[in-house]
Amino acid sequence: MKKILMKIICVAVLCTGCIYNNSSASDLKDKEGIDIKKQIEISNPNYKRYVSEKDISRDTSKLGGVYKKYYSKYIQYMAPNGKPITIVAQDQVTDEQVLKAYNQLSFYLEDFGAYKKGHVANKMAENSAVLVMPNGADGKSDIPEEAVQGQPLYQMEVPTVGSKWYTKNDYEHRDAAYEEILHMVHDYGIGIKSNPGALPDLQKEIYKAMKSSLPKNKSDWGKKGLWGLDSKDWLLELEKEGSLEQEYLASVVDSYYGLWAPYTENDGGMWGIYTSKTREDIKKNDPMGYKIVSEFLPSSITYMARVDSEFSGTFKMYYDEKEPYTHKSKYLKNARLLGNKNTGLIGNSESNILMGNSGNNEIDGKEGVDIVQFAGKSENYKIELKDNIAIIEDQLNGDGKDTLKEIEILRFTDKDILVKDLK
Repeated sequence: MKKILMKIICVAVLCTGCIYNNSSASDLKDKEGIDIKKQIEISNPNYKRYVSEKDISRDTSKLGGVYKKYYSKYIQYMAPNGKPITIVAQDQVTDEQVLKAYNQLSFYLEDFGAYKKGHVANKMAENSAVLVMPNGADGKSDIPEEAVQGQPLYQMEVPTVGSKWYTKNDYEHRDAAYEEILHMVHDYGIGIKSNPGALPDLQKEIYKAMKSSLPKNKSDWGKKGLWGLDSKDWLLELEKEGSLEQEYLASVVDSYYGLWAPYTENDGGMWGIYTSKTREDIKKNDPMGYKIVSEFLPSSITYMARVDSEFSGTFKMYYDEKEPYTHKSKYLKNARLLGNKNTGLIGNSESNILMGNSGNNEIDGKEGVDIVQFAGKSENYKIELKDNIAIIEDQLNGDGKDTLKEIEILRFTDKDILVKDLK
């Protein structure tokens, strides 16, 4: 949980490996600046292009320094000012883990409510923010200290959605991406007490909530309060290095998105150091923390979650007490199945965007106005409606045969089709 704060060397602004954000089908450019609309014949203005393994660059020589020497791939998030926020990874970090990190960063930098996050992204890019993803785990990695130039997120702490680590709630491989990437956004973008950033008013509120979560008397730290329980020495160390507010906020965010709800070894979140394990707990126990997170971040995870290709069965995006992983997945808004297994996907009460894989999938949108997006033109699919069940069979693009229930919109590269119009 302790992060390494190091001065980051500057990374040149490059086009290769960069993703241009907040793009619609009408203005999409790929990593070489080529019009994607023309490449894949997108004429539907509603069609969304999502980040994929094709956006990962394999040539770290362009980054130079320790990144060239110790890392094998990278991806860059382009801030509005045209400068990159870089994610670099070693060879044992999978592409899916890299994309998970990219999506998490994108989520934190998505505009929400009164907060225009472009200012945060610009500040991070100006500060040369880099997320480094070394092999192994914190304290159990062969990477030399000199190579960890940036905010670290280790391979063994990045479970991808639908993987065994994820579905089994394996806390030996707990999801540290929420925490570590938030630390980077906090340190290099939002700002901290000792180093103001793009959102000084928010920073002050975070600091105030952190102070409120701890007893006024330091002799009671670790014994009482909302946070830092049984961790007095750690709290004192954090205070010394100036990172109390960052660690507090990460604890709130982790519980807010259900990461600790399945944890059975303690009643609290973040290994038990935070009194609130669930969103409902935060609202009741820590209203200041709840207010900050609910006003700064969406209630649902809005990026396109990529469900691991090894997942079998039906992935659920609603809470099912028989499937403890759904404490987390219930907060997903959009999801796609990877690989070629004949897996299923069930949405939730949100208006979901869902995608199948190359197998034959059963997809249920449940409530909301739900969309299933396909890889090609509508003319390349056989479309049928039987008893309000849409059956979409791909003839060309590798989407397989999908059986759709409670889906309102079929999205193809050329147009949207309303299921009700098929009747």
